[in-house]
Amino acid sequence: MRLLFLCPDMRTGGTERHWATLIPELQDQGQAVKLLTLADTGPFFDDVVARGVPAEHLRLRRRADARGLRRAVSVAAAFEPDAVVTRGVSGQLVGEAIARRSRAVHVMNEHTPLTPEGKLVAARPHQRALTRLVSRAIDAVVAVTQRQVPPLEALGYPRGRIDVVPNGVFERHVQGVEPSRDLDRDGFAVLCVAGLRAEKRVDLFIQAVAAARREDASIRGYVAGDGPERQRLERLAHGSGVTLLGLRRDALELIRAADALCLPSEAEALPMSILEAMALERPVVATDVGGIAEQVVDGETGHLVPPGSAEPVRQALLALATDPERVREMGAAGRHRQRERFSGEAMVDGYLRALEEAVGRGQA
Repeated sequence: MRLLFLCPDMRTGGTERHWATLIPELQDQGQAVKLLTLADTGPFFDDVVARGVPAEHLRLRRRADARGLRRAVSVAAAFEPDAVVTRGVSGQLVGEAIARRSRAVHVMNEHTPLTPEGKLVAARPHQRALTRLVSRAIDAVVAVTQRQVPPLEALGYPRGRIDVVPNGVFERHVQGVEPSRDLDRDGFAVLCVAGLRAEKRVDLFIQAVAAARREDASIRGYVAGDGPERQRLERLAHGSGVTLLGLRRDALELIRAADALCLPSEAEALPMSILEAMALERPVVATDVGGIAEQVVDGETGHLVPPGSAEPVRQALLALATDPERVREMGAAGRHRQRERFSGEAMVDGYLRALEEAVGRGQA
């Protein structure tokens, strides 16, 4: 197959990290792949290029950039794709134009987080209108969690053509990972890997760690990530026992150095950081939103807590910090579950199967 991947950018984030892993692996499986970004490149763009994947940045200034759109369609048509795989609203819109011109199938890869009510995180009003406009034209969808399927169908995406392929971690990517020296190994280190955006609720993590430290001063918190809430969170973290590490590319090394991972988000899909923590045998404290309950088994591989409150997070952190044997057991159970359900090989096989089926329907 000839697979054209199209997205707004490849900046730092779980979705971008997923594509930076998936696309080169598909090439290694013998598929012809190409990556196009519309608005920006980003660190993971460079990672894809380093793996030998052809990639271009189209420098599309806005959706109404007629010259840029013509260039995008022309570049894509020269590749002659069998399938155009898109993510993001702008990716879907430009991808639909490319698919029509190239007579390729259009497959949307859905990573949009889900709220506690099971709804996809609301886009801006004009984005919702554009999504509804293009959703009925898309040929197939690959979601990352079963919980995304009902809201996607409600938006008009094709019923019966939504495949679910969970994210995965490759064994070779976690073997031999050395612990970062930026985490204090004295005491109990808890890491939160998240963009500093409102829905990630890093404020709850800071509050929970500060409260837990009043009972157990050995607990230390660390946050790897950056974003629009950084200044507010820096003020909140002052004197809390939480260190903001900023934007990091060494998530695996940080997780290896931590004793546990914590993600108190109020909206998620299927976070890569949780799978990486499981692969590295670290227990996880996370909120029961999106597909997290498919990853974390409460009381077995970590603790699932309700969203919106620091108190359950505090209790879970204290329970782990005072029971190192339980921490080891949960870490081992998480590792077993990751290998069984969320391997990189299963992820690549799932995408190959879904894309082959979509292309086959389009050629029928």
